[in-house]
Amino acid sequence: MRDHDVASVRRHWAGLRPEIERLFGILWAEAELPNMERASAAALCDWLDREGFRVERGAHGLPTAFLATWGSSAGPRIGLLAEYDALPGTGNKAVPRREASGKRAGHSCGHNQIGPANVGAAIAARRAMAEAGIGGEVVAIGCPAEEIVWGKLALLRAGAFEGFDALLTSHADYQSGAISRPCQSVVSGEMVFIGESGHGGGVRRQNALDAAEVAVQSIERLRAHHFPDTSVEHVLRVGGHMPSVTPDEARLWLVTRHVDFSLAEAVYRFVAGVAEQAARMCAIGFREQFIAGTRGYLANDVLAKILLRNLERVGPPRYGADDVAWMEALAHAVRPKEPFKLDRGLALYTEGHDPYGQDDGEASWHVPLARANWAIPEQVPLHNWACSALTGHPASYPGPLMASEALALTTVELMTAAPALAEAKAELQRRRAGQTIAPPPLGAYRTMTTAPESFWDATWVET
Repeated sequence: MRDHDVASVRRHWAGLRPEIERLFGILWAEAELPNMERASAAALCDWLDREGFRVERGAHGLPTAFLATWGSSAGPRIGLLAEYDALPGTGNKAVPRREASGKRAGHSCGHNQIGPANVGAAIAARRAMAEAGIGGEVVAIGCPAEEIVWGKLALLRAGAFEGFDALLTSHADYQSGAISRPCQSVVSGEMVFIGESGHGGGVRRQNALDAAEVAVQSIERLRAHHFPDTSVEHVLRVGGHMPSVTPDEARLWLVTRHVDFSLAEAVYRFVAGVAEQAARMCAIGFREQFIAGTRGYLANDVLAKILLRNLERVGPPRYGADDVAWMEALAHAVRPKEPFKLDRGLALYTEGHDPYGQDDGEASWHVPLARANWAIPEQVPLHNWACSALTGHPASYPGPLMASEALALTTVELMTAAPALAEAKAELQRRRAGQTIAPPPLGAYRTMTTAPESFWDATWVET
């Protein structure tokens, strides 16, 4: 990458930094549930509109998705994935202690930072490309509902990722650097047990909660024998309203995770079958409502090395003394007996696998993908109130800002790196060799696109 192009990108990005930080705060304050991110998506789209992008809101029939495009087809097409959904039950004020915000959701995975950081990178790249006359197309892709690994699957099935040469993204983690290793595949669905309500003091032969409890106990007892290396998690979303009324409905949300997608899917089918059998044993009606299934990341060393080079140009996150002191106080509030640990370096991560799952993993099996990570303190769990507190405070900003600037540099570099893009595509094909990649399993489409509130209040009906 030419020195003057590097300087141009960095200059333009520096001018955008105040707006990126402002949007960190705006999205954090909204904290909207998956497929309900109306204000967050609108804020990002409005910014892209002002910057000259052609913005398609409600892209491909998904009300809170968007595609924002700038440039021409006379060059590569690079997509930057924006996320902006929050997690239920994790809201907290931006203080280093447990102090609930009273909101329905919280940004306990940092998506209030991913969205503005990645969109800001797209805008900085656009400005630098326009200034230098560099051809190509920059696309900011607004991806709803990552937390339920749903949005990118719906976009992928609709053809939204066709024609891209590379995808770029970022995320909070416990190391800073470029990631080129798998994460977990994830499959999920809701099991609905249907009984008959009645007075709790009578004979309760049609208690839907009985069947749900039998299912949970059976799955837990069978775990060690049938799937000891696969994560199976659940939450009982509906179990009745008061003891004096026999529950006529119970809802069990099940999630399976394994690096191997076929195993995650097989275990999901097994536990769904156990749930159905439990309903049959209890003479209760049953309905499975499938949600989604995604593969984990398909590593791409070619793109990861380019991204790491640009991360090194930017340098690790620049935390001030006050930032570190605030994070130390937060870490102590969560894990008072553990020493404070925060990765302050940069590296390429290729060994092992990550324990979480993300739906951009599915996209990476179709388009070469690179991801920049920024570290948060090891004592702050993702999907925890403390992470919501962290992502709402400026002490956390240096990490996503580092990633944003590096993504902008990488976007422009890839516009003039046709051989590297060809190598990245060849690597994808080598890693996919011999595997049949079917369309990702996706459910709940009508619910998610027309009535997402019913999903979150656990009244949705879709088979």
